[in-house]
Amino acid sequence: MNNDELSVLADPMFEQYFLVSPDKLALVYEAAGIRPDDAVLEVGAGAGTVARNMPPCKSLTVVELDTRLIDTLRRQVPHATVIQGDALRLVRELRYDVLIGNLPNVVTEALVDVLPELSFRTAVLAAGQRTDFDRLRETFDVSEVTTISGADFTPPQPSVSRIVRLTRRDAHTSQSV
Repeated sequence: MNNDELSVLADPMFEQYFLVSPDKLALVYEAAGIRPDDAVLEVGAGAGTVARNMPPCKSLTVVELDTRLIDTLRRQVPHATVIQGDALRLVRELRYDVLIGNLPNVVTEALVDVLPELSFRTAVLAAGQRTDFDRLRETFDVSEVTTISGADFTPPQPSVSRIVRLTRRDAHTSQSV
Protein backbone atom coordinates (compact mmCIF):
# COMPACT_ATOMS: atom_id res chain seq x y z
CA MET A 1 0.00 0.00 0.00
CA ASN A 2 1.56 3.30 -1.05
CA ASN A 3 1.43 6.64 0.77
CA ASP A 4 -1.29 8.06 -1.50
CA GLU A 5 -3.56 5.10 -0.70
CA LEU A 6 -2.81 5.51 3.01
CA SER A 7 -3.59 9.23 2.88
CA VAL A 8 -7.03 8.50 1.44
CA LEU A 9 -7.75 6.08 4.31
CA ALA A 10 -6.70 8.46 7.08
CA ASP A 11 -9.39 10.50 8.81
CA PRO A 12 -7.85 13.60 10.44
CA MET A 13 -10.98 14.00 12.60
CA PHE A 14 -9.90 10.76 14.32
CA GLU A 15 -6.24 11.92 14.48
CA GLN A 16 -5.32 9.16 12.03
CA TYR A 17 -1.72 9.42 10.88
CA PHE A 18 -0.01 6.20 9.85
CA LEU A 19 3.62 5.74 10.89
CA VAL A 20 5.57 4.92 7.72
CA SER A 21 9.19 5.94 8.43
CA PRO A 22 11.34 2.77 8.15
CA ASP A 23 13.83 4.24 10.63
CA LYS A 24 11.17 5.04 13.23
CA LEU A 25 9.43 1.69 12.72
CA ALA A 26 12.77 -0.06 13.33
CA LEU A 27 13.12 1.88 16.60
CA VAL A 28 9.61 0.78 17.67
CA TYR A 29 10.44 -2.88 17.01
CA GLU A 30 13.79 -2.62 18.79
CA ALA A 31 12.24 -0.90 21.82
CA ALA A 32 9.50 -3.53 22.04
CA GLY A 33 12.08 -6.32 22.36
CA ILE A 34 9.67 -8.84 20.86
CA ARG A 35 10.61 -12.48 21.45
CA PRO A 36 9.49 -15.46 19.35
CA ASP A 37 7.31 -16.75 22.22
CA ASP A 38 5.58 -13.39 22.89
CA ALA A 39 1.95 -12.53 22.43
CA VAL A 40 1.90 -9.01 20.95
CA LEU A 41 -1.06 -6.62 21.02
CA GLU A 42 -1.13 -3.50 18.88
CA VAL A 43 -3.89 -1.01 19.66
CA GLY A 44 -4.73 1.74 17.19
CA ALA A 45 -3.44 -0.45 14.36
CA GLY A 46 -4.81 1.85 11.64
CA ALA A 47 -3.91 0.49 8.20
CA GLY A 48 -1.33 -1.97 9.53
CA THR A 49 1.85 0.00 8.86
CA VAL A 50 3.39 -1.08 12.19
CA ALA A 51 2.02 -4.63 12.33
CA ARG A 52 2.89 -5.48 8.74
CA ASN A 53 6.61 -5.90 9.51
CA MET A 54 6.41 -6.91 13.15
CA PRO A 55 9.25 -9.22 14.24
CA PRO A 56 8.36 -12.91 14.61
CA CYS A 57 6.20 -13.66 17.64
CA LYS A 58 3.90 -16.41 18.93
CA SER A 59 0.78 -14.34 18.21
CA LEU A 60 -0.11 -10.89 16.95
CA THR A 61 -3.45 -9.27 17.68
CA VAL A 62 -4.30 -5.86 16.21
CA VAL A 63 -7.16 -3.68 17.41
CA GLU A 64 -8.74 -0.85 15.46
CA LEU A 65 -11.88 1.10 16.31
CA ASP A 66 -12.52 2.50 12.80
CA THR A 67 -14.61 -0.06 10.91
CA ARG A 68 -13.42 1.40 7.57
CA LEU A 69 -9.92 0.07 8.26
CA ILE A 70 -10.71 -3.52 9.25
CA ASP A 71 -10.65 -5.00 5.73
CA THR A 72 -7.40 -3.14 5.01
CA LEU A 73 -5.86 -4.56 8.19
CA ARG A 74 -6.89 -8.09 7.24
CA ARG A 75 -5.25 -7.68 3.82
CA GLN A 76 -2.10 -5.94 5.06
CA VAL A 77 -1.52 -8.17 8.09
CA PRO A 78 -2.97 -11.58 7.18
CA HIS A 79 -0.99 -13.34 9.93
CA ALA A 80 -2.66 -11.25 12.68
CA THR A 81 -5.91 -11.64 14.54
CA VAL A 82 -7.82 -8.46 13.67
CA ILE A 83 -10.34 -7.12 16.18
CA GLN A 84 -12.61 -4.14 15.63
CA GLY A 85 -13.30 -2.54 18.98
CA ASP A 86 -12.45 -0.23 21.85
CA ALA A 87 -8.75 -0.45 22.74
CA LEU A 88 -9.30 0.73 26.31
CA ARG A 89 -11.68 -2.16 26.96
CA LEU A 90 -9.69 -4.77 25.05
CA VAL A 91 -6.33 -4.07 26.78
CA ARG A 92 -8.04 -5.29 29.95
CA GLU A 93 -9.48 -8.45 28.36
CA LEU A 94 -6.76 -9.80 26.05
CA ARG A 95 -3.58 -11.69 26.96
CA TYR A 96 -0.25 -10.25 25.80
CA ASP A 97 3.39 -9.79 26.73
CA VAL A 98 4.09 -6.72 24.59
CA LEU A 99 1.73 -3.79 24.02
CA ILE A 100 2.24 -1.40 21.12
CA GLY A 101 0.00 1.63 20.80
CA ASN A 102 -0.46 4.41 18.29
CA LEU A 103 -3.73 5.93 19.46
CA PRO A 104 -5.07 9.48 19.33
CA ASN A 105 -3.50 11.50 22.16
CA VAL A 106 -6.71 11.71 24.21
CA VAL A 107 -7.03 7.90 24.14
CA THR A 108 -3.34 7.44 25.01
CA GLU A 109 -3.89 9.66 28.06
CA ALA A 110 -6.70 7.34 29.20
CA LEU A 111 -4.54 4.27 28.47
CA VAL A 112 -1.71 5.63 30.61
CA ASP A 113 -4.15 5.79 33.53
CA VAL A 114 -4.92 2.04 33.31
CA LEU A 115 -1.40 0.72 32.56
CA PRO A 116 -0.56 -0.06 36.23
CA GLU A 117 -3.52 -2.45 36.48
CA LEU A 118 -2.46 -4.37 33.35
CA SER A 119 0.09 -7.17 33.22
CA PHE A 120 2.64 -7.04 30.40
CA ARG A 121 6.41 -6.97 30.11
CA THR A 122 6.91 -4.03 27.74
CA ALA A 123 4.78 -1.31 26.19
CA VAL A 124 5.84 0.99 23.36
CA LEU A 125 3.45 3.89 22.91
CA ALA A 126 3.16 6.91 20.67
CA ALA A 127 2.29 9.82 22.94
CA GLY A 128 1.96 13.57 22.82
CA GLN A 129 4.74 15.77 24.12
CA ARG A 130 2.61 16.66 27.15
CA THR A 131 1.68 13.12 28.17
CA ASP A 132 2.84 12.72 31.77
CA PHE A 133 4.53 9.38 32.38
CA ASP A 134 6.07 10.45 35.71
CA ARG A 135 3.02 9.08 37.55
CA LEU A 136 4.03 5.60 36.33
CA ARG A 137 7.63 5.61 37.53
CA GLU A 138 6.88 3.54 40.67
CA THR A 139 5.65 0.68 38.47
CA PHE A 140 7.57 1.14 35.21
CA ASP A 141 10.93 2.19 33.88
CA VAL A 142 10.05 4.85 31.33
CA SER A 143 12.31 5.96 28.51
CA GLU A 144 11.82 8.08 25.44
CA VAL A 145 12.77 6.18 22.28
CA THR A 146 12.49 8.96 19.71
CA THR A 147 10.40 11.88 18.56
CA ILE A 148 8.09 11.53 15.58
CA SER A 149 6.48 14.18 13.40
CA GLY A 150 5.62 15.33 9.91
CA ALA A 151 7.10 13.08 7.24
CA ASP A 152 7.33 10.11 9.63
CA PHE A 153 3.60 9.73 8.93
CA THR A 154 1.17 9.52 6.06
CA PRO A 155 -0.53 11.92 5.92
CA PRO A 156 2.05 14.14 7.61
CA GLN A 157 1.25 14.62 11.30
CA PRO A 158 0.96 18.35 12.08
CA SER A 159 2.42 18.03 15.59
CA VAL A 160 5.46 16.52 17.22
CA SER A 161 4.94 13.44 19.38
CA ARG A 162 7.21 10.77 20.82
CA ILE A 163 7.63 7.06 21.16
CA VAL A 164 7.96 5.97 24.79
CA ARG A 165 9.01 2.56 26.14
CA LEU A 166 7.70 1.27 29.45
CA THR A 167 9.06 -1.85 31.11
CA ARG A 168 7.63 -3.26 34.30
CA ARG A 169 9.97 -2.83 37.28
CA ASP A 170 8.79 -5.99 39.07
CA ALA A 171 9.87 -8.95 36.93
CA HIS A 172 7.41 -11.19 38.81
CA THR A 173 4.45 -9.40 37.19
CA SER A 174 5.68 -9.80 33.63
CA GLN A 175 3.33 -12.70 32.93
CA SER A 176 0.56 -12.29 30.39
CA VAL A 177 -2.78 -10.94 31.51
